Amino acid sequence: MTEARPIIINPEILNETYILANPAAREAHLEELLHCLRPGFDKKKPMHAWLFGEPGTGKTLLVKHILRKMSKEALVGGICINCWEQNSFYSVLDKLVRELRMLGAEKLNASFKLERLKTFIGNKPFIIALDEIDKPKREERDSILYNLCNVGNVGLVCVSNSRSILYSMDERIKSRLNAKQIEFRPYAQDDLFCILKQRAELALAPGSWNEATLRKVAELAEGDARVAIQTLKKAAYDAEKDACKTINENHIKNGFTSAKGIKKTYLLDKLTSHHRILYEIVRERKEINSGELWEAYLSRCRAENKPPIALRTFSEYMNKLIELDLVRWDRALVRGKVRIFKVSN
Repeated sequence: MTEARPIIINPEILNETYILANPAAREAHLEELLHCLRPGFDKKKPMHAWLFGEPGTGKTLLVKHILRKMSKEALVGGICINCWEQNSFYSVLDKLVRELRMLGAEKLNASFKLERLKTFIGNKPFIIALDEIDKPKREERDSILYNLCNVGNVGLVCVSNSRSILYSMDERIKSRLNAKQIEFRPYAQDDLFCILKQRAELALAPGSWNEATLRKVAELAEGDARVAIQTLKKAAYDAEKDACKTINENHIKNGFTSAKGIKKTYLLDKLTSHHRILYEIVRERKEINSGELWEAYLSRCRAENKPPIALRTFSEYMNKLIELDLVRWDRALVRGKVRIFKVSN
């Protein structure tokens, strides 16, 4: 029996974090961000920028692409810090001095590390990208931005899911930052198709896919490039496992289900334990009104010996779950502001 030929020939390209030489579909955003950072080409201080948009809209990949481009073409240094992992001013500083291999990086003193960073950068233009800047607590985020935005010729590129943080930011910090806001809306289907085609041509065996396959994936992904790429990747692996020569519709459907699950886990992991408790209660109950959810949440907190959030914060947390499309709601057919919550499909 002849062994089926592989469908995936370059698997790393189907990793959504893989940076292509010329990423598709964000040319206008690329030019807008380059406009902010272009003073660095002339050895001047770049403008600060604030990139915001839903997960899967290409923010982080574009930033990393530009950091690579500026380093190669203009010898402008840069580094990307994930503030989900480094979620305090001290840990961000520590990551910076260690990644840049500064002498004395091991000293456990924030002031010392900040001075080392200032000395290291001097008057050279430098880019610090703060990915997931909405993750640190407000006081830590304020400290990160306040201290870094005026270091030498540093340009900050802040990446977040929304610009709501900018509205709630201390006016002194907002004034210091004065960031150019760049919005990343969900991709159009044609844009997702271009992204998938670019990757499929490099990652998959010729003849194992066609344009109709990619358009179906783009339609299912609803503007989310992460979901689209993960769907194609899982579909390709399933086709290989089934010893098929081409990716079929069943492979796509199964790949999409898997990718949606991965996205849900990804989003929940970025939230607090209280967000996850609320989500789990809604998932377990299938359908629950706001009053019952609040009581169930308090009961779960008592069982886990966990101090509950305030009622006002409860409303904010539910709105966050709705914003991320993890939960949806309908108005209850009773008097008052009662909502019925369900898990999004």
